[in-house]
Amino acid sequence: MPKDRLISNSRDNEVGMRGLYTYMSNEKTRVALFSLLASVLITAMNITAWLLTNSLAVLAEAMHTFLDIFVTTITLIAVNVGSKPPDKEHPFGHGKAESIGGLFGSLFIIVAGILIGYESAERIITRTPFSPDVIAIVVMAIAIAIDANRSRTLRRVATKWNSRALEADSYHFLSDVAIEVSVVALMIIGLLMERFRIGLFNEWGTILDALVAFVIVIYFSIIGARIMRTSIDELMDRSSEELTNRVANIAKSVQGVVSVKDIRARRIGSIAHIEVTIGVSDHLGIAEAHSIADNVESAIRREVGPSIVMVHVEPELREKIERALANVSDPLIINIHELNIMKSQSGAIVSMHMVIRGDAKLSDADKAINEVKNIIRQVLPNALVWVHLEPDMKIINTDDVRRIADLVCSKYGGYVGDINVINIEGVNAIHILVYLPQNMNIVEAHNVATEIESEIAKIYSMPHHVTVSVLPNTKAL
Repeated sequence: MPKDRLISNSRDNEVGMRGLYTYMSNEKTRVALFSLLASVLITAMNITAWLLTNSLAVLAEAMHTFLDIFVTTITLIAVNVGSKPPDKEHPFGHGKAESIGGLFGSLFIIVAGILIGYESAERIITRTPFSPDVIAIVVMAIAIAIDANRSRTLRRVATKWNSRALEADSYHFLSDVAIEVSVVALMIIGLLMERFRIGLFNEWGTILDALVAFVIVIYFSIIGARIMRTSIDELMDRSSEELTNRVANIAKSVQGVVSVKDIRARRIGSIAHIEVTIGVSDHLGIAEAHSIADNVESAIRREVGPSIVMVHVEPELREKIERALANVSDPLIINIHELNIMKSQSGAIVSMHMVIRGDAKLSDADKAINEVKNIIRQVLPNALVWVHLEPDMKIINTDDVRRIADLVCSKYGGYVGDINVINIEGVNAIHILVYLPQNMNIVEAHNVATEIESEIAKIYSMPHHVTVSVLPNTKAL
């Protein structure tokens, strides 16, 4: 064989071994694979028991475990795909693969229940007998031990990794234990009835057998509907009330969080997707607020497990004050803006600019200010409230703006160019183009622009946004 082909085969084997190692190193897929192997073993044992007894209940359990092979195969594939990290095509991960697997598994279970129910009715009509057998009891007892251990292992891993698919499988196989116990009990009762009187079990065994099969059918229907509902809920991104309450408690426990609201939480496979808004103190800086948000994210991931968490931060006190100011009823008040909340040694200071009707008297304005102060102190009882009054002058006259700007510019040998006024959601944005001498330095030009803005602010109350752009006067060349 050529050397290059040997090297290629060696590399392929190395890649294959690495892939197998990665596959088996994932605890969820490893447990799902062992569960599949257990289903194959138990199915073979149950088929053996059915061939020995001809029991419908044993046949039902054999069909059940045979379908378990399909269900656990789907679970294995779903868990393997769902464990893949987010990529370019799936930025939110592959977690819904587990929900799709659960949906297919529930359909298999419901179909199996329908088939067994039909067979049960036919057995009652034809009165087909079966024979209890000691070997069948031993086989079923071994299956019980395997299922009990499998359920316990699945439950442990499901809790560790928050896997809904494995959690559903754990409950599924735990219920299998109960069914297998009932079948074994039926066999033991049959042996005792035959020992008590020969032929007694032939009279009642078929009915008892069918009744146990019907119980299994009912169980199939309940489990199938439950898994289907859970899978559809996850595929439809239904909010989890349990997860929402848990996230709220975790976020509230983080130092610096004043309130928790607007929580949206859902599970997609084993990954939780969580969005939460927290309220923090208004006195915090951006870095401090960001640090608190990071702590909330870390706490949620630590307690909930694998999750995608988004935390939105809002200043709690500002929101309360803004809601309170929305109830101001004095008709003289046009608007309140530039609301600031500051922290001092004596307590909180709330400052604002208040636009009052231009024809209002100072005594009337004082009453309006007192109303605002009283409302704010209902939120902050000891707050200092500072109010800057501004007359209401909504209409911007560009001729007045040009006149003011010209008066300032003429002092420095400049002139005013274009003036634009644009109203954006109730705020007048004023842009003034000013030409100044080319030999003027940046500091002097900035002072001229600031002086123009200051003179305009004396005439036009806020909320107005004034921008003065400074360019060199090329006409002087």
